[in-house]
Amino acid sequence: MNKNIPTIACVLVLCAPGSGSAQDARPEELAVLSDLLLAVGVSGREEAVREAILTRLPGWARRSAAVDAMGNLTVTVGSGDPWVMYVAHMDEIGYMVTNILDDGLIQVQKHGGFYDRQYEGHVVHVHTQAGPVNGVVILPSTHLRRGLPQGDEDFTVDSVLIDVGTESREETEGLGVALLDPITVPKAVTPLAGTRLTARSMDDRFGCAALVAVAGRVQPQSVAGTLTLAWVVQEEVGLRGARALAAEMTPDVVLPVDSYVSADSPLESPRLGNALLGAGPIIRALDSSNIAPITLVRSLVEFAEERDLVLHYGATMGGNDGSVFRNTRTAVLPLSIPIRYSHSAIETIDTRDLAGLIDLLAAMVVDVSWLAAP
Repeated sequence: MNKNIPTIACVLVLCAPGSGSAQDARPEELAVLSDLLLAVGVSGREEAVREAILTRLPGWARRSAAVDAMGNLTVTVGSGDPWVMYVAHMDEIGYMVTNILDDGLIQVQKHGGFYDRQYEGHVVHVHTQAGPVNGVVILPSTHLRRGLPQGDEDFTVDSVLIDVGTESREETEGLGVALLDPITVPKAVTPLAGTRLTARSMDDRFGCAALVAVAGRVQPQSVAGTLTLAWVVQEEVGLRGARALAAEMTPDVVLPVDSYVSADSPLESPRLGNALLGAGPIIRALDSSNIAPITLVRSLVEFAEERDLVLHYGATMGGNDGSVFRNTRTAVLPLSIPIRYSHSAIETIDTRDLAGLIDLLAAMVVDVSWLAAP
């Protein structure tokens, strides 16, 4: 591969999808996604997600798997050039227990970016070593506060108090609650009409599931060059897992597989993230942390068109794990599917986009001609 791939800033216009037909994900791929969505992995506590991934990997990938001191999981197969790495992050947003008050209420710290008011008045699970403990994020009574300001805009992590039904610190600790226990909303995978699916932690469990699916579809002997599949930790709190890998690995190309925050919602402006759910996978060519090399963007779009695979590209907000790998030797090309209502309990995708992404990744792993400039 050419080590001097230029990074060219350009005005990105959403490309029309290719002519490929939109198929839904296979049942086994949706089953993997469901398993990973239901696993709890608040940043820094991704162990359940990692174990779920390992359980679903084919034998050859489990035998090649390595877990580093950060908790990153990697599988490397093949040899020679080019060295291509695909990265998805295992962690999700949520809270962690930081204090138990004398009256038994729990205070928390936030991991990741989200509106705390999403949690006010909702049931949560405190994930203790012995299992989940039910709690509620308390809120004022509407009957007792008539005529007073509601203060929703001022509800921050400092306002969060969790009631697990106890009256003292000792009672709360007796339930097994301890410092650093992760806290999430109750997790469920909910089908919507057609091929839409909603769940907490869709970002980035769909990316994790896509890499598992690729490992299941591809035989080691069919891999072109050297392939690394990486499932990393602590993306939501500063790309920490990817940063640790970047200190040790210098692939030719890194492809973070993460969500494309879509404006496909009546609440958003189409100025950025103007990608429709169901239109297929998308190259996250411009975001807050990275500008993808335009030569690679165009080459991969051409690669997809030649194989009747759906692919387009666009610009959105947010960062991605690939940005910490960017240097004079490593190009970064983020791949995504559109997601609505990002960093909420109702993150929504179209499963046809996931199917298209898996098909694209499987083709890219065995044929690296997309690395050549058009």
